[in-house]
Order: sequence, then structure tokens, then C-alpha cells
Amino acid sequence: MDDKKEISQPEIDINRYNAPDSPSSDKLEMGLWLLENKKHLRKALIIFLTVISAISWSYTIYGFAYYIAKGMNEDNILAEQLVNTKTIGHEYILALAPQDISFSPVKIFRGNENKYDFVSEIKNQNSKHWATFKYCFYEKGQEVECGENFIFPGETKSLIALAKNFNYLPREASLTITELFWQKINAREISDWNNYSNEHLDFIFDDIVFKPAAASGLSEKLNFNSLNFSATNKTAFNYWEVPLDIFFYNGNSLIGVNQYVLPEFMSKDKRDIKISWPGNLSGVNSVKIIPNLNIFKDNIYIKYEGGVGEEK
Repeated sequence: MDDKKEISQPEIDINRYNAPDSPSSDKLEMGLWLLENKKHLRKALIIFLTVISAISWSYTIYGFAYYIAKGMNEDNILAEQLVNTKTIGHEYILALAPQDISFSPVKIFRGNENKYDFVSEIKNQNSKHWATFKYCFYEKGQEVECGENFIFPGETKSLIALAKNFNYLPREASLTITELFWQKINAREISDWNNYSNEHLDFIFDDIVFKPAAASGLSEKLNFNSLNFSATNKTAFNYWEVPLDIFFYNGNSLIGVNQYVLPEFMSKDKRDIKISWPGNLSGVNSVKIIPNLNIFKDNIYIKYEGGVGEEK
């Protein structure tokens, strides 16, 4: 009895089939491996997708449950806060903008013969802004005098027009301010405005003596008021000129105004000033002298290249 011999399959040598234009042996081996393991790969892919799907659904269910438990209440609170929040609107912007200059009705004082002085007090209510502007005095709609001026933060000052000729008593005077240009104090450059202004405007006016025309003795034929005072520049700055506004009071009532300019007023300098002007201003019992000097303008200062006395 012949024994049955098991016939084994010969191993396939893929390299034998490498024709010039056929795929490489590596690619053939990869393809054969994929065919042999197709079922296992499909099963692994199904398992991977099942795990990803389970994780995604678990996260979705958790998020939905959390929103129902807490998120809805948090959304309601947020919506209420948005409704009650104050937005930056027109009123807020206006609150940040500088407030307009306020000014008083024009006062008129009679000087010599048909000459009249006009004065109006203006006020800057802003603590961090100063302004430059143009102004005009009018009488019955007719221009009396126009000029340019400035006002510092929190300052109250007067605009003055002197010795304007009228053949009648002006009673309908008015003031207009135009081309108002606001500038904010730079806190990095000027941290304390009050201290800065005091350092630049530290002038002392004393020994003030006013004499009306009747007591001045300047002339028997003409009426001349006289004013004597001393002015001291206690600042560390030299000025080309220092304009002065002069106010005459009877008690608390303003009854007259005048102006004067101190030329080349040097640091630590003291001067005795004597001025006179036509008119007969009576009833004066106090005098105020206020410098009208724009300390922000660079060209008001006498500068030096080196030591004292070496003027530019």
C-alpha cells in the first residue's frame, strides 16, 4: 500500500515576476499582505470608529446635561448684565469733552470825555484743559474791538477794551468768542498744574498807591489819575514783556480798569512803576494787578545759550 504523500505548495518567489514595467516586489508584497489581512483591517477600523463615536456622544450628552443644569441659568444672568450695562454713547462722550467758557454781561466804564472802557469776565470751568480763542466786543451790533486771548484751567479772567470813542452812552454792549481751541494739559510734562503756574507767574505787586485826578496834582487843566506800585519777578524766568490787567474796586464792586506792560522783566528784578491816564476815577479803595501772560508760548521767554548774561 502506497503511502500518500502530502504535496506542499511551493513558495512563490515574487522577484521572479519582476518585469521591466511591472510594480516592484515591495509593492507586490504590500498588496499581498493587504489581501491576506483585509478582514482584520476592516474589523480594526470598525472598532476604532465605534470608540470615536462613543467618546463623541458621551461628550455631547455631558455638555447638554451641563447646559440644562447650569448653563441656562448662566446665560440668563449674562443677558441681564448686558441689558443693564451702560454703553459709551453720545452723553458719555459729551461728559469727557471740555465745558464751554462762560462769561458775564459786558460792563462799561466812562473814562475821559467820550472815551469808554469795556470789560467782560470769563471763566474756564475745566481743571485739565486750557484754550486759545478770538473775541469781539460789539455795541448795537457794531464791532468795537476784536482780539485774541487765552484762558488757563480753572481760571477766571477779564477781557478788556480801553478808551473806545462814542458820542453817546453805550448801553447795548455784547461779547462773542470764536475759534475756541481747547488743549489738554499733558500730565507727563506737567504733573501739577497749580505748582507749574505758580512757578511761572510768581510776581509780587505791592506798595500800591492810587490817586484820582483830583488828588494827583499832575495838572490843573487836565484830569489825570495816577497809580504807583512796585513789581517783583520772583520766578526763575526772564520775560520779554509781562502784560498786566489792572482792576479798581470800591468795596466788592469793579469801577474801573486799565492795562500796562512791563518790558524785559528779568528774574529777581524789582521795579517801581508810575503810570497816569486821563480821567477822574473816584471812590477807589482797592486795586488788583494780574499778569496776563501765556506761559505755554515759547517766544515769551528770554533764553540764554550758556551762563547768565549770554543772551541769544
